[in-house]
Amino acid sequence: MLIKDLFQNVKISLKRSTLINMKQTRIYITFTLLLIGIILYNYLNSNFFINNMKTDYFPKEISGTIYDATPIKGGVLSIDIHSNSKDDGISIRNSDMIFKNIKNGTYLKKIPNTNKCFIIKGDSIMYFNCYVFSKEDSAKIGKIKNWNLNLTNHWILKK
Repeated sequence: MLIKDLFQNVKISLKRSTLINMKQTRIYITFTLLLIGIILYNYLNSNFFINNMKTDYFPKEISGTIYDATPIKGGVLSIDIHSNSKDDGISIRNSDMIFKNIKNGTYLKKIPNTNKCFIIKGDSIMYFNCYVFSKEDSAKIGKIKNWNLNLTNHWILKK
């Protein structure tokens, strides 16, 4: 009887340790899958941004009078434009100096298939790159047409 009880206690003890190991294994697998999911999401999300810029943003031509400019978290300015044919919108990512000069009633134009934008106020014009990219994103996007840096981010008289 004593040996039988001893074996039964060992058996119960093994079951408990197996259950504990199974719980630890489940936690480990769940954590690993979560980590893999986060890595895949970040990898795919960055490609989505690049593809969207190449297929939708750069080819777009937009021009008209600004009727609403709303700052968005992350250093982006969302601009709504009224043109002769329809209302449209564009997002701009540049310095605060550019954002301060973009006001309602200002004329804005984005040149198609480039990253070139300009605003006109009275007899002055300001050229700027519509979207300023990180070095990493610039490398992924490849070569795009930007303004000459000597020409950008300051007011000059229209010719």
